[in-house]
Amino acid sequence: MNLFKTTVDHFKPYWRKLLVALVFSLVGGAFTILPPILTGKLVDEVIGEKETTFLLWVAGGILVAFLGKSLFETMQEYVQVKIGLDVITDMQIRAFRRLHRTPMSFFSNTPRGDMLYRLTHDVESIQNLNNTVVPRILQQIIGAIAAFAAVFVLFWPAAIVMFAVFAIYILPSFKLGKTMRKMSAVQREMSADMYHHLQESIESVRLVRTFQTQEDELETQRRKLSDWKTYSIRAALIGKVNWRLGNLFNIATPGVVMLVGGLAIWRGDITVGTLVACLSFIPTMFLPVRSLAENALTIQQAIPALQRIYEYFDLPEEHEENLPAFGKVEGKIDLENIWFTYPGSDKKVLKGVSVAIEQGKHIGIVGTSGGGKSTLVQILLGLYEPDQGSVLIDGKDLFSYNRNSFRQQVGVVSQETFLLNSTLRNNLLYGKVDATQEELDRAVEAAGLKELIQSLDEKYETVVGERGLKLSGGQRQRVALARAILRQPPVLIFDEATSSLDGETEEKVQEALEQLIPGRTTITIAHRLVTVRNADKILLLDQGVVAEQGTHEELLARRGQYYQLYTAQYSELEKELIG
Repeated sequence: MNLFKTTVDHFKPYWRKLLVALVFSLVGGAFTILPPILTGKLVDEVIGEKETTFLLWVAGGILVAFLGKSLFETMQEYVQVKIGLDVITDMQIRAFRRLHRTPMSFFSNTPRGDMLYRLTHDVESIQNLNNTVVPRILQQIIGAIAAFAAVFVLFWPAAIVMFAVFAIYILPSFKLGKTMRKMSAVQREMSADMYHHLQESIESVRLVRTFQTQEDELETQRRKLSDWKTYSIRAALIGKVNWRLGNLFNIATPGVVMLVGGLAIWRGDITVGTLVACLSFIPTMFLPVRSLAENALTIQQAIPALQRIYEYFDLPEEHEENLPAFGKVEGKIDLENIWFTYPGSDKKVLKGVSVAIEQGKHIGIVGTSGGGKSTLVQILLGLYEPDQGSVLIDGKDLFSYNRNSFRQQVGVVSQETFLLNSTLRNNLLYGKVDATQEELDRAVEAAGLKELIQSLDEKYETVVGERGLKLSGGQRQRVALARAILRQPPVLIFDEATSSLDGETEEKVQEALEQLIPGRTTITIAHRLVTVRNADKILLLDQGVVAEQGTHEELLARRGQYYQLYTAQYSELEKELIG
């Protein structure tokens, strides 16, 4: 991706405001050149010619110039900062939108800490550049151009000297800047790695304390910080070299101009006031150079930050945006000859799996861990595309349509229920924000949550905490169930929905599930086989293939793998009853 072109494209919608900022900056630049010219006049006409009445005009002119410069530069900064924030917001939203559209394989291979760092800290670096450096440098560049033009008119040899010194400085400054940019990119990668470790360590704090690995976590973070600190010191030193170099040229220039100007005065080519005016322009002409040197680190940090954000603009999308909507789902599902391997792996997770589910039927999927149960459901939802085979919903190829329009008609309750750190109401309405209070109450009662909500002081407005930690496992599952009920979907998927619950809670949640199933196409993935005992058909997946299928009674009668799994989960008495 072309960094410059992409950045320009983001600014194009705001070209009118940019034009306004440029006009303000040009007017401010015009005011910038007045004080040195008036200072020269002060030397020649007030001090030299004893024109004391002109002193008031000079003083007044300098005051007006400073006020005008301050006013127009302030207005320019306001407009430009606003534009910059609009552009940064656009960039962040564009990257965020693309993340939500990229294939699930990206999330399997990318640390969450790195994603969050790009969307927060990298954006913050760009914002720092925009809010402080860019508006001032624009003012300073315009002021420097105006100053150079004024010096050229007053005494062109001095202008040539200044330009030559500036040109000499550019080459080493460019090389140092290139080195700093590379080092800054490495710094950001190191910072993202630290951020990822911090996030992971804090999220797994229970695991850390349980296994008493606090010191290991601390040592890992200390090592990462030490490496980052060492590298940052090196980058800062190079930045200081660049700054010192700019100061050196800034100090040397007046001496050369004095020499050239002094000779011109001696020859009578210019007046003392003209030389004073030229010398007064030097700080203005070198202000952009000095500013670039002083802010080199901020600038060089922002460039790799931009590159990292722009990388997300090029992420592949899960499907084309213009695919047609799926339409109303009836519920007939056919998975035909599905083969699948996770990206970056050589192991076949599914090997020619075929499943046919009639509308309104309930199918159970069981098997040992790693058999491919959850993977099959993820392919059904279109989260992954199979290497081979097809997914037909009501006879239509899922991957030829906008998958989101299909997912909107599917209710999913999984083992790991994710709740927002918000109110119960917001969590329940997450899947259907326009649901009425009556619909919400019915869903809550069907999921067995009514008693809990009535016992809470703030009822629906109770905040459930980060990931719903203020609720028990069973309560969280019921919230997820109510969320699914509220959508009234034609297709239901229960992915180990009760496996982490105790027996009593599981029984209550299971009862609520049973009330939701009739009339809907339902897929239940279960570890406890009693959960799928009443399914119309049960599939046993083993090592990526359908090893057995049939009803509960048919599979028990075969005394195969299903029979062995079932009997392994129950007491000797139950074994006798089924034997």
